[in-house]
Amino acid sequence: MMMTSLMWRSRGTRTLNAAVCLSATTMDCSDGLLLAETEPSLSRLAAYPFDHPQGDLILRSSDSPPVDFRVFKLLLSLSSPFFSTLLTLPQPTSPLLSPKAAAQTDDGLPVIQMSEDEATLRVLLGFCYPISTHEVPHFTSLTELQSVAEAALKFEMEGVVRYIRHKELVSPRFVEAQPVRVFAIAYLHSWMEEARLAARYTLRHPMPGPYGEELERISAGAYHRLQEYHQMCGEAASSRASIQESMAISGFDDSDRWVWLECRSCAPMSTGSGRRWSTPFISPSRSGGPRNWWSEWIKAVARLLRSRPRGEAVRDYDLMKRALAEADLCPVCSLRARDDLETFMQILSVEVEKAISSVTFPTLTPL
Repeated sequence: MMMTSLMWRSRGTRTLNAAVCLSATTMDCSDGLLLAETEPSLSRLAAYPFDHPQGDLILRSSDSPPVDFRVFKLLLSLSSPFFSTLLTLPQPTSPLLSPKAAAQTDDGLPVIQMSEDEATLRVLLGFCYPISTHEVPHFTSLTELQSVAEAALKFEMEGVVRYIRHKELVSPRFVEAQPVRVFAIAYLHSWMEEARLAARYTLRHPMPGPYGEELERISAGAYHRLQEYHQMCGEAASSRASIQESMAISGFDDSDRWVWLECRSCAPMSTGSGRRWSTPFISPSRSGGPRNWWSEWIKAVARLLRSRPRGEAVRDYDLMKRALAEADLCPVCSLRARDDLETFMQILSVEVEKAISSVTFPTLTPL
């Protein structure tokens, strides 16, 4: 058997021991690379542009049946220091030295068996080709993104890793809709900046979020800190809404001229025992307290902020619609309720965002 081995230091902390052989025996080439068996295969050729007749290397997918990607060593070497080193190793090219080597493909090209499937290789290799032959790959799911990210890290494709990390993973279609999964993927790869950003986006959703397969691979401690952060933000945001009611009751700022404070026509807030509000500590200008429709609205907002702590939650349409429907029953409140409430929501939304920003995300220990 003709075999050449080489030891080199990979970019990272591990040392790779790559063995390249062209023989009838399958050899482990480390990190998921295998030289394919030289016996005939039922593989099919990948679609354009990975079917070029002048390609000088075959990357065979792990599918059954496998898919052959006919690629160019030069493009692969330019994109990946891993492949650049691997492909510079001397290889037996003469059938006299390795009788079965020529049987690997119709053209006698070397075949490397990959541990990645066709979908992963198509996206990964798409980043290696010029845009004139292949458009910039588009990820259809976080599962696909995670598979390609792992392959790009394994093969030291730093440009691909940067693109996935800074452009795709935190793109709105992923981080807004699936922030918990984005957090898990970022944490898995020690991308702390992206993990903290994803944690902030979890505030748009109640916790715990939906299950994602990546959660199986992160520590319980990391997930606990994510939930802890969400809870602390919920408490901070909810308190900003709750304090508004206390300020309205006490007359903390008599300069406020909100209609729910000036109206004396509709029912004041309820104490919860069936009696209306009455206290000797209330400001004379606020006799009777804030109107009940506003009091019920601010309480509902405080509850919502506890589960969805973000300024946008203050402007929840359903809560506003319900409050204005009550206000429209009052001849005084109906005249100004909508304008006053929309202005108040804008102010409160800013205050909520300030409160959330003051919460520090717990320290994460990279894997």
